[in-house]
Amino acid sequence: MRLLHVVQDPGIAPGKKKGASVHVEAMRIAFAQLGCEVVALDESDPVLAIARFEELHDHAPFDCIYERYSLGRAGLALRAAQLSVPHVYEVNAPLAEEETRWRDGSRSAEEAEERRAFAAATAVLCVSSDCARYSLERGANAQAVYVEPNGVDGEMFAPMDAHDPRRRDLVPDGRYAIGFHGRLRPWHNFPMLVAACEALVTRGVPVHLVLLGEGDFEAQLAGRIPAERITRLPWVEHKDVPRVVAACDVLPLTYSPDAPCWFSPLKLLEAMSAGVVPVVPAMGDLEAAVQHESDGLVYRAGDLSALVQALERLWQQPALRQQLAQAARVRAGQHSWLRIAERVLARLPSDWHGRAAV
Repeated sequence: MRLLHVVQDPGIAPGKKKGASVHVEAMRIAFAQLGCEVVALDESDPVLAIARFEELHDHAPFDCIYERYSLGRAGLALRAAQLSVPHVYEVNAPLAEEETRWRDGSRSAEEAEERRAFAAATAVLCVSSDCARYSLERGANAQAVYVEPNGVDGEMFAPMDAHDPRRRDLVPDGRYAIGFHGRLRPWHNFPMLVAACEALVTRGVPVHLVLLGEGDFEAQLAGRIPAERITRLPWVEHKDVPRVVAACDVLPLTYSPDAPCWFSPLKLLEAMSAGVVPVVPAMGDLEAAVQHESDGLVYRAGDLSALVQALERLWQQPALRQQLAQAARVRAGQHSWLRIAERVLARLPSDWHGRAAV
């Protein structure tokens, strides 16, 4: 199968450190592993993107187009429909709603074109139920829409022994490592994590906060958590992220209850795959991603006391922590990038399946 993988979002480019770029590269690798001839098209100019597609398609026809949905760039999808090339949209966010929320944007002139593109899509892969709701509202066919959370590379994100010297480089012996990684953004509600760690220190829990990413963490930590209880690392290449994640014991997510919950955090499955116990708020699809007391803990969103209680419980009960960690890794194994790519190809019309080496 000859597959065109399209990214028109100007903020995403191969090799960047952001999660979206990691996602793009992972899917391209997965399709290639399934025997597809993957052709990458990274072009933010919609006119140039269509022209390049037509040039490539004229040279050797594509069997499928897999496109990461980006706002205001529906032309290529519509051209694919005109040429009867199966087109799959990957929807990672309700972009029109987010633009209105954060940028006070309006693209009403382009909405009709986008609705036609969604309606024409062969399949619409949505990383969350809220993205599925959005896709339906944008005109997608209900039979074409399905929810597929983000994936993980289980070989890259693997557990680390507590006595591994790589852990000791980051976490002093005997400490309870609580992790955070990513860019510091308002919706992460980092102050709640700081407050939880501060409460745990007060209770005598040997907390060690492992921070990996970009942002003014220091301003929010000053005077709250002793400096010797913190390992602060700058953003690193994705290949170097697994050792930091695996050095942690737990990964709490502290999203605010009033924040939109359309996401499927890469960091969540990466931590679970590395045997790090997830502690997540009961909101959006997070309750489905983590089964309470089976492969992690779920607490009431915004409830600081409940978060502290969950984290303290995991410190006090190492056997429970180990049990949940093992189950979390098994759960993450069900969401490999390869399986996601397989399910994408299975959604194509039956007369195209014979061309895919699955």
